[in-house]
Amino acid sequence: MKNSLLLLLVLSSLWCKAQTDSVPYSRELDFKEGLYLTFSQFKQNRPIPLNRIVSDYPRNQLDFLNVVTEKKYVTFQDNAGIEQKVETASLWGYCRNHSICINFNHEFNKLNAVGVLCYFTSTVTCSTGMPDPMGMNSTYEELRQFVYDSRTNKVYDFNVKNMETLIHDDTEMYDKFMAMKKRDKPDVIFVLLRKYNEKHPLFVFR
Repeated sequence: MKNSLLLLLVLSSLWCKAQTDSVPYSRELDFKEGLYLTFSQFKQNRPIPLNRIVSDYPRNQLDFLNVVTEKKYVTFQDNAGIEQKVETASLWGYCRNHSICINFNHEFNKLNAVGVLCYFTSTVTCSTGMPDPMGMNSTYEELRQFVYDSRTNKVYDFNVKNMETLIHDDTEMYDKFMAMKKRDKPDVIFVLLRKYNEKHPLFVFR
């Protein structure tokens, strides 16, 4: 009985500490610089630090992580000092100079809005849909908007239809948005995303 009570007290103490250390995301939070293998590492503010990343490129250069992630593999030392090698494509993202970048579409894109729903832009390769008889390039580059849902770890096109789905759990916001005229919705989806994040903050560790 005493052991059970002691275990309960320890778990309760750990839970209280976690609640104290976990705070809503804000730009003022001091995020450690380094690589994130997963989104969970970002939330915990526990990236692979720069001094454990194996590279010949100077770590004090602002583009250090840009250079490191241009390669197919990234090598780093784990907590035991043993070198680990992972595919760059498997990384979730990184933090550098107070900016959070997410790995998407074979490049690392800065999150312009961070929360339960994260907003970013990325350049994608599009096809003209018509074969070129002269053998010329039938593709072109286009900058598009995306939203990352931290609850499902999925990326969606940033548009009215997807935002309707992503905020569906908030009945009040959803009903107000659905009541708007169709032509007005595209102009307010970024404000909608920001307000949703304010109402449903993303909790991270300091």
